[in-house]
Amino acid sequence: MKFFDRIPAAWRALTRSDDTVPDGVKPPARASVYDPLALSTVFRGVQVLQTAITGLPIHEMRGGLKLDTVSALVAQPDVNRSRRDFLADMVASMVLDGNAFVRLLRYGGEVVSCEVLPPALVVVSDDGNDPAAPRLRYSYLGRDYTADDIVHCKFLNVPGRLRGLGPISAAREEVEGARMARDYKAKFYTDSSNIKGYLQTDDKVTPEIAQNAKEAWRASGTAGDIKVLGSKLKYVPLDMKPADLQFLETQKFDTTQIARLLGIPASIMLAAVDGSNLTYSNIEQSWIEFADYTLAAYAGEIEELFNRLLPRGRTAEFDWDSSRRADMADRFNAYQTAIASGWMTVNEVRAREALPPLDALIAQEVETNAGA
Repeated sequence: MKFFDRIPAAWRALTRSDDTVPDGVKPPARASVYDPLALSTVFRGVQVLQTAITGLPIHEMRGGLKLDTVSALVAQPDVNRSRRDFLADMVASMVLDGNAFVRLLRYGGEVVSCEVLPPALVVVSDDGNDPAAPRLRYSYLGRDYTADDIVHCKFLNVPGRLRGLGPISAAREEVEGARMARDYKAKFYTDSSNIKGYLQTDDKVTPEIAQNAKEAWRASGTAGDIKVLGSKLKYVPLDMKPADLQFLETQKFDTTQIARLLGIPASIMLAAVDGSNLTYSNIEQSWIEFADYTLAAYAGEIEELFNRLLPRGRTAEFDWDSSRRADMADRFNAYQTAIASGWMTVNEVRAREALPPLDALIAQEVETNAGA
């Protein structure tokens, strides 16, 4: 089915499935008491993962060979949104919740569009008696769906668990601790309960004298006014620097912990690691490990979704070469070796660099010169 034919079909499928909540039925309350994205480190991590996945090209394969075109459902899974937004929603769902739920919209028995559902509003239940062979049922806004209608993508699959585990949901205490440290630091200098200084004297101070001194200090004006102290009284400020309070060390530690939790190299998170010596070679190696052990977990689930939508015999694969591109000199030297060895042609190299085939370019130049 062509793309423009899918739009009215998807609209008819949507209008036939009413998602309004029936009277007396409430969506499941799975909302967190805090928003992890309010932490700058988590926000940066999710943004990095979304950018890395959505920027990868997707190819269709058949018999181990790459096809020249991709199907409409792979090019744009949701007819109402771009593929980039669709993939970004899937990545964010798996990072924050550990689960991505994709509803398949059918018309005439054929899938015409896909929708990423908010994972907090989806309830997964098992209607069977065998955890090894569950009969899954998905509830969303008062409607029940089967596994034929919902594709459930899990970041980390654990036997016996109906829902997957994500890096943020699996380590809520660490993320919550980072949030509490951030809030404490923000309120430290404005919280009136923190002592800013004290009055000191060498004489013996009774509770009555201390109370009178405090009241006189408070009544002598605002913070910008000149304070007048009595005899033998001296004001001693408590000037606590961020370094003394270890605010910076705590923030650095939390950033490193969350980066490790998300599987993102510290260099990408713009965080420095003490004792590390970053060079071009180990940064490049960290990028390769990032693709192999972090991005592959998200990309694998997305590829499985597309494989389910494609005709039998076709598979979808991300092009990882684009994320591991070397610098121009190394790339051209590798191409030269490949052409000289005979396992790549000039046109294949030009295709890698998004250039037209050499034959077509020569023919175009000949036609241009002939017209002149």
